[in-house]
Amino acid sequence: MNGVTKALLWLLMMACGGVPLLAGEAGAWKLDDFEDGNLKSAPGLTWFLLADDIAGGASEARMEVRSGGAPGSKHALRVSGRLDDKSGWPFAGVWSNLEASGGSVSLSAFEGIRLRVKGPAKIEVGLRSGMNNFMADVEAGPGWKLVDVPFATLSPRGKVPEGMKWSPDAVQVFGVTTPQTPAENKPNGKFEFELDDVVLYGRGPGKPEPMASGPPGSVSSQPFAALDSIPKTSWIDLGSDPEGDGRKASLPDATRLEAIPASPDGLLWVRITLRETPHDRWMGVNVALDVDGDPDDGFAWWGANKAFKFDRVVTVWCFRHDDRCEGYVGIADADQAAAGNYIPSPGGGLRFAIDRQRKAYVVGIPRASLGPAKEVRLVAAVGSALFFADDVPGQGAATLR
Repeated sequence: MNGVTKALLWLLMMACGGVPLLAGEAGAWKLDDFEDGNLKSAPGLTWFLLADDIAGGASEARMEVRSGGAPGSKHALRVSGRLDDKSGWPFAGVWSNLEASGGSVSLSAFEGIRLRVKGPAKIEVGLRSGMNNFMADVEAGPGWKLVDVPFATLSPRGKVPEGMKWSPDAVQVFGVTTPQTPAENKPNGKFEFELDDVVLYGRGPGKPEPMASGPPGSVSSQPFAALDSIPKTSWIDLGSDPEGDGRKASLPDATRLEAIPASPDGLLWVRITLRETPHDRWMGVNVALDVDGDPDDGFAWWGANKAFKFDRVVTVWCFRHDDRCEGYVGIADADQAAAGNYIPSPGGGLRFAIDRQRKAYVVGIPRASLGPAKEVRLVAAVGSALFFADDVPGQGAATLR
């Protein structure tokens, strides 16, 4: 192909919506082009939706893979909804882990992010490292637009330690979101944007990939338990908790705690009734347990019930996708708790469900995971997939024998 032909071809492609992305070519790694019509990205995990409702805000958001994308594309990811400034920090966006367990990766083989966007919307595009988001501002117009976001343009957003700078060495998540700035700097109302053909680009030959730069993470995908598999009888009432005493009025508020100490399936079942009917976009439950018979040792619970000390903790903090929940699901044993690691290893034989009819979260804990304890003291906590909201009981602990 001669130079004139190449130039004409380039102009034609520009007229049809932009130059082709580097996915599958030298120097690039494709995170997702949505051509398979599902929400799974290259690492095998699923895109997840983050809006301020997860922190007690009032914004509403949804995501979907829709038919038709950028020119020549079969599908794109659409994010839409309504921002509400009652929270003070309204935002909504979508994120994808860059490694199959949610662990850290090095992006040193790349120079930036390339994607197609469509609005109209003001958005931020970037990466999360530890507790900090490093983002760049992008204007998504009414038509498809090809955007390059060099890593050099990323800057920390929100409250960050002084001197914090971007580094490609330990990154966990890619994201696109409406600006996460105070409400006075952004409008209320409807928003919508679309993504397509998301890649990391670099230089030179070969096909680089993100490289693990730390131990495996704790993110996993676990199935919800079928509601008809949860025992219907033998529940014991362990106590109640006042309505309206939670951290945020719009987050789950625990009102009652029940349990089946030892069912025939070998599980300790725990049911936490809520003030409101829970939605099923995410689930946030911790069950803190004292299983060594000594109420004075262990670790002080970090919720409202700070007098309770635990030596084992069950976690189900995850985002729903079809019949599965993706996030932190598992049991941290006494040794992990002693090391300050309260994010569990994935799995653990847990069963869990959202029972909207009963307004409850339900968790089944393998008795074998609790050791030989004859007596178990416990406190259950609820919230979103990211934030604690309320304990039950609010003081003391429930006791099972």
